[in-house]
Amino acid sequence: MGDKKVELWDSLPAAKYNASRYQLAERILKVLDYIYKDEIVKHFDKGWQFAKFNIVRTDKARRQLNGSDCGIFVMNWLEDIECTSHGSNKFQHASERVRVALSLLKNPKNTRLKEVRESARRVVDEELDILAQHGPSIPHHPIARKPMTRSQAK
Repeated sequence: MGDKKVELWDSLPAAKYNASRYQLAERILKVLDYIYKDEIVKHFDKGWQFAKFNIVRTDKARRQLNGSDCGIFVMNWLEDIECTSHGSNKFQHASERVRVALSLLKNPKNTRLKEVRESARRVVDEELDILAQHGPSIPHHPIARKPMTRSQAK
């Protein structure tokens, strides 16, 4: 705030999107001016505006390895803003999705935890019923106790 600067931290930078990202940042700054107009008048000098902030790109952001895990990648990064324990080369999208989902699920403010648990139990019960009917060797079944080998599946 003191430097009147906005840094764009982009986990998936691409030159073709630079202009649109700057335009979006400019629009967000104008929206902040609108939303906080009363506070700005009360706490800042006349003429002070978010829209006057300098917008700069930074290379400080970690890079994600694909274009499909942006949300999980950024959530993970925000939890570890110092970027010390999860370098982009260590990001494991599948395990991170599970970790974030479980942390949201187990959050004390989750008012639907009981409902989710009951639904999960129903799904597991249905899957176990399918296994009981077809035997434990259904190819590639996620909870099959005894997966088929390639030669058995042929």
